[in-house]
Amino acid sequence: METSGINFKSGFVSIIGLPNAGKSTFLNSVIDEKIAITSRKPQTTRRNLKGIYNDEDSQIVFVDTPGVNEGKTILDDYMAKSVKASIDSIDLIIVIVDINTYNDDNYYKLIKILEKQKTKKILIINKIDAYTHDVDEAKKEIISRFGESIIFDKVLSISALKKRHIKEVIECVKEYLVEGVQYYDKEYITDEPTKKIVADMIRMHCLYKLSKEIPHSLDVTVDSMKLSRSKCMNINATIICDKDAHKKIIIGTGGQMIKNIGTGARISIEKFLDQKVNLKLNVVVKNNWRNEKSMLANFGYDFSKI
Repeated sequence: METSGINFKSGFVSIIGLPNAGKSTFLNSVIDEKIAITSRKPQTTRRNLKGIYNDEDSQIVFVDTPGVNEGKTILDDYMAKSVKASIDSIDLIIVIVDINTYNDDNYYKLIKILEKQKTKKILIINKIDAYTHDVDEAKKEIISRFGESIIFDKVLSISALKKRHIKEVIECVKEYLVEGVQYYDKEYITDEPTKKIVADMIRMHCLYKLSKEIPHSLDVTVDSMKLSRSKCMNINATIICDKDAHKKIIIGTGGQMIKNIGTGARISIEKFLDQKVNLKLNVVVKNNWRNEKSMLANFGYDFSKI
């Protein structure tokens, strides 16, 4: 942790919202780097992820969180606790709402979390690029949906995907931060281990390629990453699922599905690492892993570390 010059602002900002509101896309747009995986399927984000924004007069640590949702497994409990932990001792809360789906019934859970928070809050209405009605009218409806008990200090509208109005959000965030220290070196964009980012990139391509029900029941671990003499990064990773039938689907006829997943993941990882990658994928079945705390901890979902 370094001391900073006069007028240097810093702080931690939690990003919360319902699944698919665009939280991870927003974080990637702010950092201008794809460190958080994105897809249209729920549970894409499963743990808190820090993205570090740096400029000449500030350092803002954004914390991306899992979507607020009803859960049925211990993994769902882990994600719910991660969201609540992210807003403890935070400097500012950003609530992201998809303008196209603000009538979602899950809002009561989000409202319940926010009602207990005295921390300043910014409401960000996302995906305005895909909205064909009156944005101002939608803003009023969304604010009323949260009710009088939740006061937003600022309301902004953006398109995270198109990177519209992202700079305005950053400037707005700075207004609510105080002078502080630089928590991380300016070269850092996240404190997430490289292995976890790589594992998430592989899982992202599973989300892209596989049918709707399977992504909820799988995870990915990176078993090894070794640089060869030819400067190629050799990566061995394992896709974990909880049914033999799902394993067959992930592998596909003649191994075609896992080949497609591996090809897409390798391209993404090469772009992230900026080097040649040789990726080998294995698939194993771990029955009911989402309801076993010991297995969850092994896969990086450790309740004691929330």
